[in-house]
Amino acid sequence: MNWWHRLLRRGQMEEQLNKELRFHLEQHTADLIALGHDPGEALRQARLALGGPEQVKEQCRDARGTRWLDDLWQDFRYALRTLRQKPGFAAVALLTLALGIGATTVMFTVINGVLLKPLSYAQPDRLVLLQEQTDWSTQWGDLWAFTYPNYLDCRRESSSLDIAAWRFTGGTVTEPGEADYVNGRQVSSELLPLLGVSLARGRGFRPEDDRLGAPPVVIISYGLWQRRFAGSPEAIGRPLVFDGKPYTVAGVLPAGFRLGGDDADVFTPLGQDTSPNMQNREAHRIRVWARLKPGATLSAAQAELALVGRRLAEQYPKSNKGRTFIAQPLRPDVGDVGSTLWLLLGAVSLVLLIACANVASLLLARAVSRERELAMRVALGAGRSRLVRQCLTESALLGLTGGVLGVLLAAIGVRPFVTFWPGSLPRAEEVWLDWRVLLFALGASLASGLLFGLAPALRAPVRNLEPILRAGARTVAGSSRRLHSGFVISEIALAVVLLVAAGMLGRTMLRLSLLDPGVNLRNVLTARTALSPATLANTGRIRTAWDDILDRMRRVPGVEAVAMVDTVPMREGNNPIGYATTPAAPPAGKQPLVLANSVTPEYLKVMGLRLLEGRFFDDQDRMGSQSVVVIDEVMARQAFGGQEPVGKHLWIDLGMDPVTVVGVVGHVRYWGLAGDDQARVRAQLYYPFAQVPDKYLRRWSELMSVAVRTGIEPENMIEPLRHAVRAVTNDQVLYEVNTLEKLAGDSLARQRFLLLLFGIFAGLALLLASIGIYGVLAYLTSRRVPEFGVRMALGASARDVVWLVLRQSLGMIFLGVGVGISAALAAGRVLRRLVEGMQATGPSTFAIMIPVLVVAALFASFLPARRASRVEPMNALRQE
Repeated sequence: MNWWHRLLRRGQMEEQLNKELRFHLEQHTADLIALGHDPGEALRQARLALGGPEQVKEQCRDARGTRWLDDLWQDFRYALRTLRQKPGFAAVALLTLALGIGATTVMFTVINGVLLKPLSYAQPDRLVLLQEQTDWSTQWGDLWAFTYPNYLDCRRESSSLDIAAWRFTGGTVTEPGEADYVNGRQVSSELLPLLGVSLARGRGFRPEDDRLGAPPVVIISYGLWQRRFAGSPEAIGRPLVFDGKPYTVAGVLPAGFRLGGDDADVFTPLGQDTSPNMQNREAHRIRVWARLKPGATLSAAQAELALVGRRLAEQYPKSNKGRTFIAQPLRPDVGDVGSTLWLLLGAVSLVLLIACANVASLLLARAVSRERELAMRVALGAGRSRLVRQCLTESALLGLTGGVLGVLLAAIGVRPFVTFWPGSLPRAEEVWLDWRVLLFALGASLASGLLFGLAPALRAPVRNLEPILRAGARTVAGSSRRLHSGFVISEIALAVVLLVAAGMLGRTMLRLSLLDPGVNLRNVLTARTALSPATLANTGRIRTAWDDILDRMRRVPGVEAVAMVDTVPMREGNNPIGYATTPAAPPAGKQPLVLANSVTPEYLKVMGLRLLEGRFFDDQDRMGSQSVVVIDEVMARQAFGGQEPVGKHLWIDLGMDPVTVVGVVGHVRYWGLAGDDQARVRAQLYYPFAQVPDKYLRRWSELMSVAVRTGIEPENMIEPLRHAVRAVTNDQVLYEVNTLEKLAGDSLARQRFLLLLFGIFAGLALLLASIGIYGVLAYLTSRRVPEFGVRMALGASARDVVWLVLRQSLGMIFLGVGVGISAALAAGRVLRRLVEGMQATGPSTFAIMIPVLVVAALFASFLPARRASRVEPMNALRQE
């Protein structure tokens, strides 16, 4: 019978033991009566022979191994009784713990869903990511996506891996329904089976679909199936026109399926792509995933890929020299979210530590008041381990109950937290309370109970009992004062860390919000633009189509100026290229980089750029004329130093070398208000879209956006502009529409969110620290009432008593502040590494935040000091 069954059958076992004892007592009594003893005397001698019933029960329990279980049950019931006797104490302690554990559990729930959960594919531990690696490194690293020919070679020659490939794409769906731009993926026929994905309807791609010339088929997302086909089973086999090409719907993906982090609606066979880059060993655009075959190991797969890499390097030295292939476990791609989540977990853990220190202080005060009770137990035979076990049982009960309340708060708060996350939280659909979260909450509850229950437990008296029994609980030993002071000092130190961190974030937000973005944010609308697929197929019509779009948009009432732009400031996307100031360009990977941006002449007016030198583009800057560029002030310093840049030549890889610098404009914070200063490439270069070579025209047109300056609120212009762009063919669309003000605000969304949370954490820490110092001083002053009575009887004034208490408080406050400042400096360095735009911790932050804490702590200290000063000397002396 295990201990759990013993616990459940405890009452039954107790009754059996009582019956057994009565049987032996009656039997022994009967034997004595048979020997001629008086019945009363026989019963007395039988009881003496058997011993006390409770003593015999304890011996039986020891023999059966259930003594510890009975002690635990007794301690548990006693803890419940003591908490019911002090409902105020229990409520404060449980609320404090629930807030701390609940906030910590919310953060761990998000971390678990975003960072720790395996991918939602079959056997995710067997999935690997394949990448190309070079023996040289650029500013962007040494890891590359695959080329399609390299992927085919690796798939053919690998015996330890099942390999599949995919790439990002997108286009306009025109039938059925109205034209709309959707994200898409090109996938190899092996990908969905490799991931273990079962379709909701229809079939997946077959090997015969994944080749040039095969009939065009498409798999659509569950969401597109609902929107375009109303969820009809008859959608399978029906046509869908994507990028001007009719496809047959072969299948529907399950709801919630994601590939590559973002939602995608259209999946087409990768092998049907007819673009020249598919056969180019220098076009690195393919993502390659693989699954280890049964019995294969990652190290064996890596060795095999290295052999393939060496063979291809010998066979294709121009493209593959210095390249190899590596395999790594496939992990969720969550960008830079991980560092922010761990930072928030660390911050909320400080709040939990403050809560534990607060509860520990309360329990210690109760332990001191119960010293006489505990000493009596020791005098009656209880050992230290028994007292410690009893105290820890009470703290564990508090911790577990607070943990249950914390889990309930986490269940309520986790969805709002995900909703308010700036932008879109990666893997948000994976964030929910599961067994890992519950296990974490249980561990946090037990650890908290041990943390705040250890000091009171170890302080239980086991020697020198006579003074304690004589004095009762009217005095406070020096060790108790030191423990109380230690808890208060730790609370204040932790509160300083959070307050200074919040102050640093607030100072950062103020500085960043005052920065000049380099453009006029007011009344500017930006949008990506998808040209008609028929237009993109005919290079000779592309320039005319763009001119037509710009003319249509200019005629919309409320539009002041319209321009085309390759890379919109503060939006995702960039085009860094190498450049040289002499014809003898440095080797690849060694050139300085510049952000290249293709624009039309009105871009200067639309964005409100500052023209510092020379001129901007005009209608004369087109194909056949001198190739020109405009650079920003950062590039002017970087490329030409103190020389005059206008009229100088540059050599850039855009097929129009050399180019002449005709103007210099102000720097634009392309990487966002927070991230631009730390960006690896800050120099900027503009070149006319009219001078883009014909061979790049289609690709550039797939990337171009429009920027519109309006005379009214730009949100009111979205639908008229969409109607103007749609044109006669009804297959040209605007998508990813944003205002420039929103893009600038979104670039600070992460910092704003952190400021809000750290402000909340700092406020909680300040409140808990103030409550802690109030509770400690209130308790200590209540134990010193006789001392204050003596002092006042000997002539001390109320002011003297107030100062006596405040002096004790100031010692704890300033010591806690000193420790907290050192910790805050270390925390500041962590924030600088993890948060864009953060600067070193300045004296002004400490000068503002520390007085806030000191004033709040002194106010909390003044209340018990004032109460102590109003003690009546005679009443105080009578307590002694």
